[in-house]
Amino acid sequence: LIFGSFMSLETGMRHYAEITDLSAMKECIEEYLKDYNAVFCVPMPLVMFTDACEHCARICRILEQPSGHALLLGVGGSGRQSLTRLSAYMCDVDSFQIEVSKSYGMIEFKEDLKRCLMKCGVEDRVQVFLFSDVQIVREDFVEAINNVLNSGDIPNLYVVEDMETIYKSCRPVCLAQGVQPTKANIFGAYLGRVKKNIRVVLAFSPVGEVFRTRLRQFPSLVNCCTINWFHEWPAEALYAVASHQIQDVLAELPNADGFLQLFRAMHMNIEIFSLEFLKSHRRHVYVTPTSFLELLSCFTTTLAQKREQVGTQQHRYNVGLARLAEAGEQVSALQEMLIEKKPFLEQTEKEVSEMMESLEVDKLAAAEVSLQVQKEERQATEKVSATKEIRDHCEQELDKARPALEAAVECLQKLKPDYVREVKAMTHPPQGVKLVCEAVCIMFQLKPAKKTDANHPGRKLDDYWETSQKEVLVDAKKLIDRLIDFDKDNIPDKVIQAITPYIEREDFDPPIVKKASVACEAICMWVRAMYKYHYIVKEVEPKRIELRQAEAELEQCNSNLNKAQEKLAEVNEKMVKLEYE
Repeated sequence: LIFGSFMSLETGMRHYAEITDLSAMKECIEEYLKDYNAVFCVPMPLVMFTDACEHCARICRILEQPSGHALLLGVGGSGRQSLTRLSAYMCDVDSFQIEVSKSYGMIEFKEDLKRCLMKCGVEDRVQVFLFSDVQIVREDFVEAINNVLNSGDIPNLYVVEDMETIYKSCRPVCLAQGVQPTKANIFGAYLGRVKKNIRVVLAFSPVGEVFRTRLRQFPSLVNCCTINWFHEWPAEALYAVASHQIQDVLAELPNADGFLQLFRAMHMNIEIFSLEFLKSHRRHVYVTPTSFLELLSCFTTTLAQKREQVGTQQHRYNVGLARLAEAGEQVSALQEMLIEKKPFLEQTEKEVSEMMESLEVDKLAAAEVSLQVQKEERQATEKVSATKEIRDHCEQELDKARPALEAAVECLQKLKPDYVREVKAMTHPPQGVKLVCEAVCIMFQLKPAKKTDANHPGRKLDDYWETSQKEVLVDAKKLIDRLIDFDKDNIPDKVIQAITPYIEREDFDPPIVKKASVACEAICMWVRAMYKYHYIVKEVEPKRIELRQAEAELEQCNSNLNKAQEKLAEVNEKMVKLEYE
């Protein structure tokens, strides 16, 4: 027997009566479910089989009674919370459920519970407080629920502001009842409203010792609640749920009904085997509706993966066939093209054969040119070595005169023009100054002035002092530059012969000349350095001639080598071009 008042969608026209047409009841509840999903943002994809409709009827009957509380006992996934929300909507009452977070504690739970109770007492509205055992963070939660079931109140729940709100809203109730509006009477009227309007629905699991302990500690969970057992889903429910859960893939299955019966049989057989396992091993194996839903979800997931895998392989297979067909067409076209171009290919083959013969000839020529280049490179290397050896010998010999030459040039560079002007200003120069001036005039190939010899009136004497004053000592800076820039590599032999007696004199020595004049000391060093440098240059002149000859031969050898290399490059380029063609 099923009784209820929800068959009429209009709340003002409802009558509690027996429901005889189960199909009409199922359609009505499904219509309520459709409206619920349209109103609330979180839809409930429920399957309203007969057993679920009976549970809705029982919960609706409990919620319609004053102080109607329910204890829904069943394993996870049996639909206790979803059917409670739907039943509350069918009875046109609000449902409330806490949201447990990491920081959720007793304070937050009392605030949520107080908000729900004040709606019942202050606003005089029916509220469904839905509470699940998985939301029990602390056992104090169950104690608070036990107090609400027993008395409708929790000690120390309301603050001063809440009490003022309660007094303000419930004072008219006391006056209407003819009761003195004292605080105690007003709060009693408030608790009366709360007990009349609050509906506590507990969704607990009967499995385990924890549930039995809670029932012993808090007897109001049983004494004040109507117990509704959610047993295992029947075969009809399993079939309907499976059909609803995999309806998207049923159309594509070859035997949809067979799959649904298979899932139902698997679940029911596992329930039987779990009982046999309990008898034989004394161990519980719980087979819940959640297990059945996970089976369906695993099937749809696996089916989607396999379909994707097969679809990918099928796509690859089709692409491969298309590529093979395309390749076959291309091969046929190539065969036709080969037939058409066979004469051209034969002519090309003949030309290639002739080109290969020419290439072999060019390779031989390239080998000969390469040998010639190698020979020229060896000769060039030998010439470079010989030239370097001669140049090093010449430099080594010239290095013997460089220290004296560099010392003389350095002394000339340090020489001040005033020292030269000082020599020019001498009217009776010392012997050392005269010797130096004579040597400079000889080096510059200046002719001396002719003066009569006082001791021999018929003879003429060479006077270089007058020449020195007129042509050598006139400009001190010019004299120094002339000495530094002197052409030391081309001194005539007659000049060297004329200067030799001066070099051999003992008083023609820089330290001795320095006593007479600092300027003449530097010039004396310069004359002696030129004299020494001349003989060294004269000694290495054959080697220098040989060096010039060797450098000319080296230049010619390098020219021949460059020509041979250019020729080899041309031959190689020609060979590369032929090989590319």
